[in-house]
Amino acid sequence: MKQIDEVKQILEDLNGIEYGWMDIEKNIYLNQDKGFKKKYILQNPEETLSNKVGTCFDLVELERTYFKNLDVKYNSYFMIYYESKRIYTHTFIVFEADEKFYWLEYSWDKNRGIHEYMSLYDLLTDVRSKFIKFHNIKFMDYDYLCVYKYKKPKFHIGLKELYKHCENGENVII
Repeated sequence: MKQIDEVKQILEDLNGIEYGWMDIEKNIYLNQDKGFKKKYILQNPEETLSNKVGTCFDLVELERTYFKNLDVKYNSYFMIYYESKRIYTHTFIVFEADEKFYWLEYSWDKNRGIHEYMSLYDLLTDVRSKFIKFHNIKFMDYDYLCVYKYKKPKFHIGLKELYKHCENGENVII
């Protein structure tokens, strides 16, 4: 239970960070997707804290720095769905404690919190279900949905480089 309390503190530390992103010139964009694909760069944790904005990508890297200081086994995951005209993505942290799996979520307001599961499979299928609902995907072909467990990327890389980094991680079948 001590581990769960420590992770709850992470959520408190993230309070006040809004959805937004930074570009290569360090301009900040709040709740705006225009230009995101071409201009976005991955912030380092210090920038996310000082700018008080981040995407799921930025928040996972900030969360990763907090987890490094805890005695908790954790991994980062990248979920991506390749539709003919769009790509939908989400990144998140999964940690283990007391023989259970937990999904730490901050960037999705409606799912913000710590979610407990008996298995990694249960966790990933639940995140997938919420991912489909969040992106309002009507008819999903599961062959085009991939989940990757990935390691820490370099900071200040663009979106395409970040996708490539995550896709080079371990493919997880659900």
